Amino acid sequence: MNSKHYTKDRQRREAVITQIGTGNIIKEVVVDRGHRNGPEVHKITDTALILVYNQRTGILVTKLIARPAQILRYYREDEPKPTKVVELARVHTKLKYNEM
Repeated sequence: MNSKHYTKDRQRREAVITQIGTGNIIKEVVVDRGHRNGPEVHKITDTALILVYNQRTGILVTKLIARPAQILRYYREDEPKPTKVVELARVHTKLKYNEM
């Protein structure tokens, strides 16, 4: 199930994401930004996407084509970084995929 926010205006991004492929989840992080709907679960995939779900409902909020810095933010300094995924995010950025 998707949120209303997701289904309104994501057609172009979704078309690119379909080409990229969702991939496999490599890391999940709970993010609490104080949103009225509660915390989110951000799932990073090996195709350099970030899938954002509402933690309480499990509803998909959005899919992001990640920039390298977005991926790296989810990793502690002492934690190994997914270098291949970060490099793929660089390629996506050069292709301007994350501007959709």
